Parts: sequence; structure tokens; C-alpha cells
Amino acid sequence: MIIRIIFCLFLTLVALFCVFGFLATFEPLPTQVQWTWRAIYGLIFIGNIAGLIHLIRVIFSR
Repeated sequence: MIIRIIFCLFLTLVALFCVFGFLATFEPLPTQVQWTWRAIYGLIFIGNIAGLIHLIRVIFSR
């Protein structure tokens, strides 16, 4: 149970880092580079949110 909570905190921190990284892509960069980084941060964020939803469901189902 404690390991799942720690993993949830880790996924939350990574998701927040992805939000910060996504916002950083609005700085002046070549357009193709901006969209590449936005896609990378967006996909990692979606994966983290899916993992968080799964872990929270498991924690509360007990």
C-alpha cells in the first residue's frame, strides 16, 4: 500500500514536470522542434495520468 502511494506521488511529480515542459515549448524555437517536444510531453503526461487513475482505483477498491 505504501509503495503504491509513493508511486502515485512520483507519477504526480512527473506529470507536473510534463506540464512545465509543455509550457516551456512556447518559448521561441523552430516550429518543428516545438511540436515535437509538445507531443513528447503530452504523451508522457497522458501515460502518467492513466497510471495514476489505475493506481488510485486499486488503492480505493480495497
